[in-house]
Amino acid sequence: YIDPKMRKSTDFKQWLATPETQQKLQKKTVLMYCTGGIRCERASAYLKSQMGDQVEGVYQLKGGIERYLKEFKDGGFWRGKNFVFDKREAVGVENPEGDGGVIRKQDKKKQKQKSLKGGEGDLLAKCCVCGDFWDRYVGKKKCSTCGVPVLMCDKCMSLKPDKRPGMELKVRCPLCVEENITVLAKEVEFTNNGIRSKVVTSKSGNVDEASKDQGANQKNDEMVENVTKISVPQSGKAADSVLKWGGGHANKKKQLKKMKRRICQFGAECIRKDCFFFHPQRETNSGEAET
Repeated sequence: YIDPKMRKSTDFKQWLATPETQQKLQKKTVLMYCTGGIRCERASAYLKSQMGDQVEGVYQLKGGIERYLKEFKDGGFWRGKNFVFDKREAVGVENPEGDGGVIRKQDKKKQKQKSLKGGEGDLLAKCCVCGDFWDRYVGKKKCSTCGVPVLMCDKCMSLKPDKRPGMELKVRCPLCVEENITVLAKEVEFTNNGIRSKVVTSKSGNVDEASKDQGANQKNDEMVENVTKISVPQSGKAADSVLKWGGGHANKKKQLKKMKRRICQFGAECIRKDCFFFHPQRETNSGEAET
C-alpha cells in the first residue's frame, strides 16, 4: 500500500503533484479509504481528473472505515481503531460505541495490562512522549511542530511536557519525528490554509537560495502575489504544512457572537461595516429592504 503521509486531507493535491507519486501510481488500480468516505469521494474524483488513463482504475471504500466496521463485526481486514470526529473519539471491534469520555480506573487497568503484554492484541498506538502503548486521544494534545493531534498517556500528561520550555519537541507526531522537524509551529507564520510557502525568509533577512530560484521563475505578478512568506528560525527544519485549530475565521466568529448585543457607542454614526458591536439601526434598515 502507499501511505501519503499527509498531515491533513488538503495536502493530497500537493502530494499527488509530485513526480514520485505519479510514478508509483502509473498503471495501478487504486483503492482509497478514509474515516467516513467523504474525503475519499473528493480525492478519488481529483485523482481521476489529474491522472486519467495513467491509472487502471480508481475505487473507494463506500462509507469509509466507519461503515466497514458496521458490516464486518469482527473487523475484517481492519486493525486498530478508527478515529472519528465526534464524542465517540475512536471506534473499534472491542468497543463499537466508541472510547469517548473520561478515562475510568478500569480503563487504566486495561491499558496497563496491554502495555505490559508488549502490544499484543489490537493495541497498535503509542504515547508520543514515553513510547508506552496508549490509544486514547485525551487532553486535546497536539504536535508541537505541526499541530496534528497526538496520543499522550495519563502519566506523561501529568508532567505537562508541552507546557515546559525546552521540552516541546518531546510532543511530536510520528511523521514529524520521521522527517526530523524541529521548528515549533508557533514560531512559524503560515497562511494559505497552513501550506508552506515557496519563499522562506529567515529572521536575519536572508532568503533561502532554492526558494529564491523558485520565486524567480514565477511567470506573472498574479502568481507572485499568491506566494506566502514564512519567517523561520535560522536553524532547524519546519513542517511543510500545519493543522490549524480555530484560526482566523473562527476567532472572528467568536468575537462577533460575544459583541452581538453590545450596542456600539457611535450608534448610527458608526461607518465601519465590519464593526463587532450591535447596530439596531442597520438591522431595521435591512429588514425594511427585504420586505
